[in-house]
Amino acid sequence: MMNSMTQLIRSAFGEDDVVLPPVVARRRKRLWELPSRMHCPVIGTCLPVSQLRKLARRAGVYQREMSDFTLHSTMVGYCDTRSALTEGIQKYLDKRYAAAVASLGRERGEPAILAAWQQALLEGDDIAGVLWAAWTHPDLDEQASNQIYGDIHMLSHQVGASVRADLRQLERIKQDNMRLRAEHEALRHGLDEAQRQKERAVAGLSQQVADAEQRAALLARREVELADALRRAGDYETLFRRAEAMAQRIESLEERNAGHAQRARNLEIALADAEADRAALSLALETALGIADADGCAYPDGRGDCGSACPAEARLLGRCVLCIGGKTNLVECYRRLVETRGGRFLHHDGGQEDNLHRIDVAVASADAVICQAGCVSHTAYYRLKESCKELGKPGVFLKSPGMGSFARGLAALSGDAANADSAIRLVD
Repeated sequence: MMNSMTQLIRSAFGEDDVVLPPVVARRRKRLWELPSRMHCPVIGTCLPVSQLRKLARRAGVYQREMSDFTLHSTMVGYCDTRSALTEGIQKYLDKRYAAAVASLGRERGEPAILAAWQQALLEGDDIAGVLWAAWTHPDLDEQASNQIYGDIHMLSHQVGASVRADLRQLERIKQDNMRLRAEHEALRHGLDEAQRQKERAVAGLSQQVADAEQRAALLARREVELADALRRAGDYETLFRRAEAMAQRIESLEERNAGHAQRARNLEIALADAEADRAALSLALETALGIADADGCAYPDGRGDCGSACPAEARLLGRCVLCIGGKTNLVECYRRLVETRGGRFLHHDGGQEDNLHRIDVAVASADAVICQAGCVSHTAYYRLKESCKELGKPGVFLKSPGMGSFARGLAALSGDAANADSAIRLVD
């Protein structure tokens, strides 16, 4: 075909020796054929970072610790020479922007290419594709390439400023969003609380309705009962007489109640008098037994020795006496008797409230033991007996919890056998 075209030209001009310039095939530029300054915009604008990372990993130049900037700079440096990496980038860009390359490839001349570029800048659509198609177009010279380079350079600044403005706007939007979320959360809590109040109010109203219905049913039953009662009474006169009789009965009961109240007051007075008599009797008993406070004792604390004739019989000489059991209301009397005789007093209730296992500890802390055998359990009795034997503590076991029995037991511990009787068992 080329030969036929040559012949046609030569015949048209009437010259057989016309020399035609050689035909140069139109070919798109390759990445490594572009000026070095264009590699940065191409890599940064036309190639996504994720795909750039894949290509770098495939070529063996990617390292895990590489930042996006380091990866970008490394890949830009490889674009000056033809290699498997740059051929891979060329192939990817041609495939990714095939539509833009095909569309711009139909244009001829720099004005058309620059017009397409300006249209892409104006519309903001596929700037990366038009950039790649324009710079690799065979009709684009250096001047037009520089013009596009200046446009993309300024666009990057504008995009950066826009991004910063967008970031600031995004931060404000985030703050507004947080505020709106807080308001929404508060409104939601308020709504939930209102819902709960509504539910409580509904429940309360439902309960009131149920109570009202129950009261209505009760009133209905009472109305029926009242009607039956009126029918059974016969007439209002009978009901009146029954009411009068009921009033009289109530009056009589009130009088009886007043009498009972007076009797209760009299009993309280008698009880107080009996308590006073009991205290007087107790004091008389103490005096008769020789355990009352002795006036004029030379050693009221029991530390001296004023002889067997001393009414206080202060013969314990500071010894500690442990009392097991006994009557609760006489414990203080037991204590007074021991302290009057110059001793120290300890008490254990025999396991009623105090721990039964503390008997051994109490026996170890005492010098002698008095057990009210009739007021303790068999377990406590035998435990105390064994403990006295093991620790070598003298013990007296009483059949009666009275003050007289306790005084005789204390006399036995003091060595006064004359005041002891058959009701006392001494454990050595």
